[in-house]
Amino acid sequence: MAEEILSLIKNVKIEKTEEKQKDKKAVWLIFTIGEKRLAIPAENVKEILRDATVFPLPFVPPYVDGVLNRYGDPYVVINPAALEGYEAPQSMLFIVLNDESHSCFRITDVKDFFTATEKDVVHFSEAELSEFYEGTLTINGQDVFVLKVQDIIQKVGKEIAAA
Repeated sequence: MAEEILSLIKNVKIEKTEEKQKDKKAVWLIFTIGEKRLAIPAENVKEILRDATVFPLPFVPPYVDGVLNRYGDPYVVINPAALEGYEAPQSMLFIVLNDESHSCFRITDVKDFFTATEKDVVHFSEAELSEFYEGTLTINGQDVFVLKVQDIIQKVGKEIAAA
C-alpha cells in the first residue's frame, strides 16, 4: 500500500515537471531576410552587429559571404537567403551566434523580441520536414519560420571542410 502511494506521488511529480517544461517561456528574436520573417531563440544570440566589414573568402559555398572581424576573432558570415537559393540581400546587419562555431547570419532587419512557450511552436511533421526550419511560431496572427540554427551551422561546416 505504501509503495503504491509513493509511486502515485512520483508519477504526479513527473507529470507536473513535464507540464512546467511545456509551459516554460522562451524569448525569440524575430527578424527578416528580405520579406521573410524568421525566428531563433534569443539564447542563441550573442549580439547584433551593424555595419561590419565582410571580407570575402575564396573556395567557399555561395551562401558564405566571407568573414567579419569581431574583436579580433573571425566570424563566418552565413547568408540564409543564398542557402535556400533565393536572392540574398546585401544588408550590413548580422546576428552573431552564441556558440563555438564563430558564425553569424546576415539579416535584413530585427523586428522584435517575442515571448512564447515551447507549445506555441508548431513543429513540422515527418512529411513536412525541412532542412532549415523546425516549425512555425504564430506571432500577431502571422506564421514565422523557426530556423534550425545548429543544422545550418553543421551543413556549412561540412561543406567548407569538403571544399
